[in-house]
Amino acid sequence: MAVLGLDEVLKLVKEENLVEDLGDRELNNPEGVGVDLRIGEIHKIIEGGAFIEADGKSGLGKRKGVKTELIAKYDPSSEIQEEVVIEPGEYYLVSTVEKINTPKNLMPMVYPRSTLFRAGVLLLNTKIDPGYSGSLTGGLINLSKFPLKIQMGARIYNLVFYKIDGEIVSYRGQHQGGRISFEEEQQV
Repeated sequence: MAVLGLDEVLKLVKEENLVEDLGDRELNNPEGVGVDLRIGEIHKIIEGGAFIEADGKSGLGKRKGVKTELIAKYDPSSEIQEEVVIEPGEYYLVSTVEKINTPKNLMPMVYPRSTLFRAGVLLLNTKIDPGYSGSLTGGLINLSKFPLKIQMGARIYNLVFYKIDGEIVSYRGQHQGGRISFEEEQQV
């Protein structure tokens, strides 16, 4: 697998809508090899009880997620963005302002910006499968002894695109479109 350079990424952004709503900084003054994505929403888990089932008959239909509550949202029309304090040990689900449209020949990987771990914060994330379309969601936990103040729209993700050689199967999972958690009536 090869990593796509910024010239190729930006070309795909402009010609094929690879990343929607990419910030001006990334469009006009990117650095390194990936593009930075901004925090668009913060959700707090308000009810647990998740059940992650096995494949096959033994778990069929028992899958259950957590319930979340929107804590803060980026407002593109405002010059001043909301700030959220994340206390030590607190865990949130965070999603991006940007939406991605992953073609079948690319696999995006999400990396946390070093600003986060320098502040004692861990961003949990994963690869993105070809065919996925929507905002990205990760887990954010404050591992330090000190509160962290984070502003909506802050760059926290770095997205790097890997070119795939060989066959793939497109993403067809429940989080297509950027869904954070699923409601009771949407259980699979």
